[in-house]
Amino acid sequence: MTSTPDWRRLTDIVMAVPEKIYEGWNSRDGWDNHTIFGKEYGWDGVAWCVMFDWCMYEDAKLEKIVPKVANVGAFTSHAKSKGQWSEYPSVGAWVNFSNGGHTELVVGFDADNVYTKGGNSIKAGAADNGQGNGVFQHTTARRSSKVVGYFAPRFPDGVCPPTADPNDPRGGKAVKSWRYSKASSGSSSSGSSTAKAPAFPGRSYFLRGAKNQYAKQLQTWLDKGNFGPKYKVGPSETMTQMDLDKVAALQKHYLSKLGPADGLCGPLTWQYAWEVANGKRKK
Repeated sequence: MTSTPDWRRLTDIVMAVPEKIYEGWNSRDGWDNHTIFGKEYGWDGVAWCVMFDWCMYEDAKLEKIVPKVANVGAFTSHAKSKGQWSEYPSVGAWVNFSNGGHTELVVGFDADNVYTKGGNSIKAGAADNGQGNGVFQHTTARRSSKVVGYFAPRFPDGVCPPTADPNDPRGGKAVKSWRYSKASSGSSSSGSSTAKAPAFPGRSYFLRGAKNQYAKQLQTWLDKGNFGPKYKVGPSETMTQMDLDKVAALQKHYLSKLGPADGLCGPLTWQYAWEVANGKRKK
């Protein structure tokens, strides 16, 4: 079985992020820009649309192919200097909206529209007095003056994602459209199992001391997969050091896929734990 293309792994992670408000709110500042994505990036409490793009690439272990910058102009300049700038959408590309005003990640396109998902945004049709506050999907006319262009990174595996660019330098053949679904693979896919775990709720649910239903679900999968130290009582709704050790054991077993075994559950750890527990992946 061939491995899942980098662009597909990235898109699965992006689409698994729950659409909701992530920022805190106070009466003085309104929405305060404090999010789990800012914490992951290392600079919290500021506008985070570009940070969200970067965090998605980091979650897919692809952060080395994109610049760690916090504004749209910076990644636009980077893309142009590297020959990775396009006027056409492609899956996984970072779109420059409103001449540096905002960015989101491309998750699909057709002849008329580009479909994106991004952070520091608002739900389609909602109003928040100009302050983005969450992660949401949007549809924008491809030929809108709002769309300036796209940063289209080269993926390490050399596979070009679905692209509308007839001269994509990554070697892909342009397609008329591509829309995300759990079963879709697009023209560039090399084929893989499409089984998916329930949507990943966010890293904060699995920190030491966190107490929630997702912690118990993860622990149940880890226990069934026989990773790490044995429970004396059983899975619970509280994340303890033992649970972090069990997460690290899973990560160590699949090190080439998941990266450093740090015991911190991310989207790929969540997916692998589910796959092993449900017989979708051999240990």
